Amino acid sequence: MSEKAFKQIGLWIDHNKAHIIGYDEGHVKLIETVESPVEALKREAGEGNDSTRFTSNNNHTSNNEYKKHNVSQNELKEYFKILENKLHPYEDILLFGPGTAKEQIRNRLREIKSFDKKWLSIQKSDRLTENQLLAFVRDFYKDEFPSISPGF
Repeated sequence: MSEKAFKQIGLWIDHNKAHIIGYDEGHVKLIETVESPVEALKREAGEGNDSTRFTSNNNHTSNNEYKKHNVSQNELKEYFKILENKLHPYEDILLFGPGTAKEQIRNRLREIKSFDKKWLSIQKSDRLTENQLLAFVRDFYKDEFPSISPGF
């Protein structure tokens, strides 16, 4: 089954990576894993703590925190932009995972006009193995969209 055949997908996301799982009529498949460009800790050579570089004098402070925050925010925007492009062809999107990344990307997608007509849902989950990811998406869509049975 090709990626284009899926209309419903699940996106397990945290700030380190995202897994895109396709769902179609009870069949699930891990389509892709996207690694985040966000680095947790960056140090330049010679840099100790967040005071100025190459000095241990506590009277000299720097704006390192501001710079690091801006760098990390730009990396996060780049990560979400990559995911936006991958999510664009799908109609029903389940966002799930630990932490706040799922809410952050949902808010970003809601600001984009091309995602206005798409269905977005958020569920909380822990870190899951690949089989647990597939089962989570299958169970969600099976329960959310049960097959319609003929009349009584």
